[in-house]
Amino acid sequence: MDLLQLLQDRAIPLTLFATLGLFSLMFSFALYKSKPRLSKGLVTMGMSLSFLLLLISAASFFFTLFIGYNS
Repeated sequence: MDLLQLLQDRAIPLTLFATLGLFSLMFSFALYKSKPRLSKGLVTMGMSLSFLLLLISAASFFFTLFIGYNS
């Protein structure tokens, strides 16, 4: 199948996963910018959770696009 057709058929779940990925990137950027004011443990935990959310979002995006969510 054509990639654009797959994107069109699965637009709603892909939009959700892309939004979660963008939220994760914005959160990690905000943590990076406020790093001097926060404790090292809080920044490390926040960056780890942000990276984990980004990985889960990317994996879900590609799973939904190529394997799951059959129409």
